[in-house]
Amino acid sequence: MSGVRATDRRTFMACCACAGCAGVLRAAEASSRNAKSLKAATPAAGGAAGAVTGLKKNYDFAFCGIYCTACALHLTGGKDGKKCKGCTHPSMESKCAIFACAKEKKVANCGLCESFATCEKLQKHHDFEGRLYRKVARRTCEKIKKDGVEVVAAEQKTRWTCKSCGKLFPWNTTGTCPHCSKPVDVLSEKEA
Repeated sequence: MSGVRATDRRTFMACCACAGCAGVLRAAEASSRNAKSLKAATPAAGGAAGAVTGLKKNYDFAFCGIYCTACALHLTGGKDGKKCKGCTHPSMESKCAIFACAKEKKVANCGLCESFATCEKLQKHHDFEGRLYRKVARRTCEKIKKDGVEVVAAEQKTRWTCKSCGKLFPWNTTGTCPHCSKPVDVLSEKEA
Protein backbone atom coordinates (compact mmCIF):
# COMPACT_ATOMS: atom_id res chain seq x y z
CA MET A 1 0.00 0.00 0.00
CA SER A 2 2.24 2.76 -1.25
CA GLY A 3 1.58 6.34 -0.31
CA VAL A 4 0.57 5.70 3.32
CA ARG A 5 2.96 6.58 6.12
CA ALA A 6 4.08 3.63 8.21
CA THR A 7 3.49 4.06 11.92
CA ASP A 8 4.93 1.95 14.69
CA ARG A 9 2.81 0.93 17.67
CA ARG A 10 4.30 3.47 20.08
CA THR A 11 3.78 6.38 17.68
CA PHE A 12 0.28 5.24 16.83
CA MET A 13 -0.73 4.91 20.47
CA ALA A 14 0.79 8.29 21.30
CA CYS A 15 -0.91 10.26 18.56
CA CYS A 16 -4.02 8.47 17.39
CA ALA A 17 -7.16 10.43 18.13
CA CYS A 18 -9.41 7.56 17.17
CA ALA A 19 -9.82 5.31 20.19
CA GLY A 20 -11.41 2.69 17.95
CA CYS A 21 -8.26 2.48 15.87
CA ALA A 22 -6.47 1.42 19.03
CA GLY A 23 -8.68 -1.68 18.89
CA VAL A 24 -6.63 -2.94 15.97
CA LEU A 25 -3.64 -2.93 18.27
CA ARG A 26 -5.63 -4.55 21.09
CA ALA A 27 -5.64 -1.41 23.26
CA ALA A 28 -9.38 -1.45 22.82
CA GLU A 29 -11.28 -4.70 23.11
CA ALA A 30 -14.85 -5.63 22.36
CA SER A 31 -17.07 -5.51 25.38
CA SER A 32 -20.46 -7.16 25.71
CA ARG A 33 -21.32 -4.56 28.36
CA ASN A 34 -20.47 -1.74 25.96
CA ALA A 35 -22.30 -3.32 23.01
CA LYS A 36 -25.42 -3.88 25.11
CA SER A 37 -25.44 -0.33 26.46
CA LEU A 38 -25.16 1.25 23.02
CA LYS A 39 -27.76 -1.09 21.51
CA ALA A 40 -30.13 -0.21 24.32
CA ALA A 41 -29.45 3.49 23.77
CA THR A 42 -29.86 3.50 19.99
CA PRO A 43 -32.68 5.87 19.12
CA ALA A 44 -35.92 4.52 17.77
CA ALA A 45 -37.83 6.30 15.02
CA GLY A 46 -39.17 8.94 17.39
CA GLY A 47 -36.17 8.93 19.74
CA ALA A 48 -36.19 6.93 22.96
CA ALA A 49 -35.39 8.05 26.47
CA GLY A 50 -31.68 7.61 27.20
CA ALA A 51 -30.88 7.61 23.49
CA VAL A 52 -27.40 8.42 22.29
CA THR A 53 -27.64 11.93 20.83
CA GLY A 54 -27.17 11.95 17.06
CA LEU A 55 -26.50 8.22 16.73
CA LYS A 56 -28.20 6.51 13.80
CA LYS A 57 -25.86 3.54 13.37
CA ASN A 58 -23.35 5.85 11.69
CA TYR A 59 -19.86 4.78 12.72
CA ASP A 60 -18.02 7.06 10.28
CA PHE A 61 -16.57 9.36 12.94
CA ALA A 62 -14.65 8.96 16.16
CA PHE A 63 -16.21 10.81 19.08
CA CYS A 64 -13.47 13.45 18.75
CA GLY A 65 -14.18 14.09 15.06
CA ILE A 66 -11.67 11.92 13.20
CA TYR A 67 -13.22 10.51 10.01
CA CYS A 68 -12.67 6.81 10.75
CA THR A 69 -14.00 5.64 7.37
CA ALA A 70 -10.88 7.05 5.69
CA CYS A 71 -8.43 5.82 8.32
CA ALA A 72 -5.79 3.39 7.01
CA LEU A 73 -6.56 0.99 9.88
CA HIS A 74 -10.23 0.96 8.90
CA LEU A 75 -9.56 0.57 5.17
CA THR A 76 -6.76 -1.99 5.21
CA GLY A 77 -6.21 -3.05 8.80
CA GLY A 78 -3.14 -3.18 10.98
CA LYS A 79 -0.10 -5.43 10.75
CA ASP A 80 -2.23 -8.32 12.00
CA GLY A 81 -4.77 -7.72 9.21
CA LYS A 82 -7.60 -6.76 11.57
CA LYS A 83 -9.66 -3.81 10.39
CA CYS A 84 -10.78 -1.20 12.89
CA LYS A 85 -14.52 -0.57 13.13
CA GLY A 86 -14.09 2.84 14.78
CA CYS A 87 -14.59 3.90 18.37
CA THR A 88 -18.29 4.64 18.00
CA HIS A 89 -19.01 1.06 16.97
CA PRO A 90 -20.90 -0.75 19.77
CA SER A 91 -18.26 -3.49 20.03
CA MET A 92 -15.45 -1.11 20.94
CA GLU A 93 -14.13 -0.11 24.34
CA SER A 94 -11.12 2.03 25.17
CA LYS A 95 -9.28 3.81 27.96
CA CYS A 96 -9.32 7.07 25.94
CA ALA A 97 -10.68 9.94 28.05
CA ILE A 98 -12.68 11.33 25.11
CA PHE A 99 -14.19 7.89 24.46
CA ALA A 100 -15.21 7.51 28.12
CA CYS A 101 -16.66 11.01 28.34
CA ALA A 102 -18.73 10.64 25.14
CA LYS A 103 -20.08 7.29 26.34
CA GLU A 104 -20.96 8.75 29.73
CA LYS A 105 -22.74 11.73 28.14
CA LYS A 106 -24.32 9.48 25.48
CA VAL A 107 -23.29 11.58 22.49
CA ALA A 108 -22.34 10.16 19.11
CA ASN A 109 -19.85 12.98 18.53
CA CYS A 110 -18.32 15.61 20.79
CA GLY A 111 -19.74 18.32 18.53
CA LEU A 112 -23.20 17.26 19.70
CA CYS A 113 -22.33 17.70 23.38
CA GLU A 114 -23.64 20.74 25.25
CA SER A 115 -20.12 21.28 26.67
CA PHE A 116 -18.33 21.15 23.29
CA ALA A 117 -17.29 24.81 23.08
CA THR A 118 -15.89 24.93 26.62
CA CYS A 119 -14.53 21.41 27.06
CA GLU A 120 -10.89 21.71 28.14
CA LYS A 121 -10.34 17.95 27.86
CA LEU A 122 -11.37 17.98 24.19
CA GLN A 123 -9.44 21.18 23.43
CA LYS A 124 -6.28 19.60 24.88
CA HIS A 125 -6.98 16.46 22.84
CA HIS A 126 -7.39 18.42 19.59
CA ASP A 127 -4.29 20.56 20.25
CA PHE A 128 -2.04 17.54 21.06
CA GLU A 129 1.44 18.31 19.69
CA GLY A 130 -0.08 20.48 16.95
CA ARG A 131 -1.15 17.43 14.94
CA LEU A 132 -2.97 18.59 11.81
CA TYR A 133 -5.46 15.72 11.74
CA ARG A 134 -6.57 16.62 15.26
CA LYS A 135 -7.12 20.25 14.28
CA VAL A 136 -9.21 19.00 11.37
CA ALA A 137 -11.13 16.77 13.81
CA ARG A 138 -12.06 19.86 15.84
CA ARG A 139 -13.43 21.54 12.73
CA THR A 140 -15.31 18.36 11.84
CA CYS A 141 -17.00 18.38 15.28
CA GLU A 142 -18.00 22.00 14.69
CA LYS A 143 -19.50 21.08 11.31
CA ILE A 144 -21.35 18.12 12.84
CA LYS A 145 -22.79 20.45 15.48
CA LYS A 146 -23.97 22.81 12.74
CA ASP A 147 -24.99 20.46 9.88
CA GLY A 148 -25.46 17.01 11.45
CA VAL A 149 -23.60 13.72 11.19
CA GLU A 150 -25.14 12.53 7.90
CA VAL A 151 -24.34 15.74 5.99
CA VAL A 152 -20.74 15.85 7.21
CA ALA A 153 -20.26 12.11 6.55
CA ALA A 154 -21.33 12.64 2.93
CA GLU A 155 -18.90 15.58 2.59
CA GLN A 156 -16.05 13.54 4.08
CA LYS A 157 -16.76 10.57 1.84
CA THR A 158 -16.51 12.83 -1.21
CA ARG A 159 -13.34 14.46 0.15
CA TRP A 160 -11.54 11.14 0.67
CA THR A 161 -12.67 9.41 -2.53
CA CYS A 162 -10.11 9.28 -5.33
CA LYS A 163 -11.38 11.17 -8.37
CA SER A 164 -9.54 8.77 -10.69
CA CYS A 165 -10.62 5.34 -9.43
CA GLY A 166 -13.57 6.18 -7.16
CA LYS A 167 -12.18 4.34 -4.10
CA LEU A 168 -11.65 5.73 -0.61
CA PHE A 169 -8.07 6.56 0.29
CA PRO A 170 -6.64 7.14 3.79
CA TRP A 171 -6.51 10.70 5.14
CA ASN A 172 -2.86 10.14 6.08
CA THR A 173 -1.81 9.40 2.50
CA THR A 174 1.33 11.09 1.19
CA GLY A 175 -0.14 12.18 -2.12
CA THR A 176 -0.96 9.16 -4.27
CA CYS A 177 -3.97 6.90 -4.20
CA PRO A 178 -2.98 3.46 -2.84
CA HIS A 179 -5.37 1.84 -5.34
CA CYS A 180 -4.50 3.51 -8.66
CA SER A 181 -1.33 5.50 -7.83
CA LYS A 182 -2.84 8.71 -9.22
CA PRO A 183 -2.26 11.99 -7.34
CA VAL A 184 -4.76 12.86 -4.57
CA ASP A 185 -5.16 15.92 -2.35
CA VAL A 186 -3.44 15.39 1.00
CA LEU A 187 -4.66 16.69 4.35
CA SER A 188 -3.74 20.39 4.52
CA GLU A 189 -3.79 23.38 6.86
CA LYS A 190 -6.69 24.91 4.90
CA GLU A 191 -8.91 22.11 6.26
CA ALA A 192 -8.08 22.92 9.90
